[in-house]
Amino acid sequence: MSDRVRLIRRVTLHRGAIIRLIRETLELDGCRMVRETVQHPGAVVILPMRDASHLVFVRQYRRAAGRSLLELPAGTLTAGERPIACARRELEEETGWRARRMRRLLRFYAAPGFSSERMTLFLAQGLRWVGARPDPDEFVQPVVLSLKTALAKIAAGEICDAKSIIGVLLAHRLLA
Repeated sequence: MSDRVRLIRRVTLHRGAIIRLIRETLELDGCRMVRETVQHPGAVVILPMRDASHLVFVRQYRRAAGRSLLELPAGTLTAGERPIACARRELEEETGWRARRMRRLLRFYAAPGFSSERMTLFLAQGLRWVGARPDPDEFVQPVVLSLKTALAKIAAGEICDAKSIIGVLLAHRLLA
């Protein structure tokens, strides 16, 4: 299969504050198909290492999941914003910690079957407390866990979002 795709038609079904839902008619290797995708500006996820064996998470309510989740801090890129600037901003806003060192580890698609959202994962080290400043509509509670506890929470299904699982497993690999 080649990746020669021809766009035949694109319709915007919904335009929200952050995302757009589009329906496209495509032709791939002579076969016509219709796909609906969520167009997203991209996001960052931060792996904050409080010390050599402790990570900073946030607990927040997620409407799509219908409950509060324990996650690594993350946030959506604003127009023209560099991922590292977004990571620094989100870490401080959501957790109250500022990193002296921030290193990009990897980029991945959050859910490529229906969304264009691409996430950049950063390792944050040399943390110092400066005080949290969440957005007015953001209710987050910072939680510090040992890497061992975080791994157990993944196994128990208590940490269950993909970006956090990826980050914790990568931290385990980096620290092994």
